[in-house]
Amino acid sequence: MNPLNRRQWLKLTGVAAIGLPFISHAAPDLRAKARKNVKLGIFTGVYASLPLEEAARRIAADGFHSVVLESGFADVHFDPWAPDWDKARQIVRTLANNNIKIAGLFAYYNIVDPDAARRQRGEKRMQVLMENWKQLGSPVLSTETGTLNAKSEWLESPENASEQGYQACRAALEKLTQAAKKHGAIISIEPYWRNVIDSIDRTDRIVREVPGLKLVMDPCNYYRKDDLSRMDPMLKEMFRRLGKKIVLAHAKDVTASADGTDLPVSGRGVLDYPLFLQLLAGLNREIDLIIEHLTLDDVPRARDYILSQFDKI
Repeated sequence: MNPLNRRQWLKLTGVAAIGLPFISHAAPDLRAKARKNVKLGIFTGVYASLPLEEAARRIAADGFHSVVLESGFADVHFDPWAPDWDKARQIVRTLANNNIKIAGLFAYYNIVDPDAARRQRGEKRMQVLMENWKQLGSPVLSTETGTLNAKSEWLESPENASEQGYQACRAALEKLTQAAKKHGAIISIEPYWRNVIDSIDRTDRIVREVPGLKLVMDPCNYYRKDDLSRMDPMLKEMFRRLGKKIVLAHAKDVTASADGTDLPVSGRGVLDYPLFLQLLAGLNREIDLIIEHLTLDDVPRARDYILSQFDKI
């Protein structure tokens, strides 16, 4: 599929400048809030195989308002462990020239990694991004909450559920948020059921106990296999208890699997998207909804799937 330019795409889909469809029937109040508040975005890593200028044009042509900034592109790469600030400014300037907002910075690492060398490498990148966020376009730095599994940051550990595991995570996040405050940055966490912060209860606890800590809302991450049958009550509880802390949202999907759940791209699972979008709109403030877990060739389908779900609110 050849990408349309931004003007053509907006005209074709009926998307307003904020990136959402104009919807004229049922639930007009909620849809008006959605049109005003929810901004569709994507991870820049999806476009990493393209040269910077082409990637920026393509992101805009694909209809995205914002991005979470990852490391770089085919011809311009920013290395946070050996930062070249001219390259950083080039990336930020090129995105801005295409009217693309940088909604957040990719700063993910296992904050409780038992492997000290790996953990310290992640800490070093976080520190560089935190201290220099003004050159990178956004004060919002997102990370996972980590696992005590020594083999993989994507696998659970029995120690994760312990109070000791929680306190180790809390200590790491307190250190990060205190450092971030000195630089005017914001630490936002993305909980996941295989990590230390693995549930609505633990997320609610950590954001109450660590002042200044914010949240990436990705509802798919909270569902264990047995939770899928009570999807809607859990979604509503997430927003009721955590909504005030949300600074970013992610768009992907969730399905049951043999060992728990899988997290495919939007439209390939069972997430109740109309309810999710309704709850995002109900926050009554601007939120960037960032599509993830997809490849470049699947961008149009995933984008159009999400846009189509606003018709179902």
